[in-house]
Amino acid sequence: MKATIPTSFLLLLLMVAFAIGCSSTRRAAKDQVARLYGLWEVKAIHNSDEPGYRETPPGMFKMIFPNGQFMNFISTEEGAIITVDGTYRLEGNIYTEEIVHSFNKSQEGKNNPLQLKMSQQHFMYLRWFQPVDEFGVVRNRWVEEIWQRVRIEDLEVSNVDLRQELRTLLDNEEVIGKVVE
Repeated sequence: MKATIPTSFLLLLLMVAFAIGCSSTRRAAKDQVARLYGLWEVKAIHNSDEPGYRETPPGMFKMIFPNGQFMNFISTEEGAIITVDGTYRLEGNIYTEEIVHSFNKSQEGKNNPLQLKMSQQHFMYLRWFQPVDEFGVVRNRWVEEIWQRVRIEDLEVSNVDLRQELRTLLDNEEVIGKVVE
């Protein structure tokens, strides 16, 4: 006698497998977004119309909140200044900032899609296109930024660890050396 599996049972198994697959995909996407939450400080910038990366002065930050909002600000001797704020969304490796306020008035009300790469823990690489700069000058250039997560533990991480982590984002040892120094 040959045993057969009812079609309704097979359909049930397929539906359960599909639901589990969708759930794990949603969980992975939520985990990716959760890795963005926190305070980041930009360490190096490269503009495509200039040679190489340049170190940035300390005090330029990006705060990414779990409620879908972000804020960039700089810290000066006179106090902190918010340079841009708004909301964000993450779709794959595209992090899009929907800009509400900006010192670059040409950005207000626009979406700014940024290519995103993240290292395991401490670094984030963002690449975006800048048609016009904050002074109204037409640039039509790509801007690459290397951000480091601000954490108390960063004071205890060795340069060897930082170099290894940066190698997951970059393959240029000269740039890695400038960021780590």
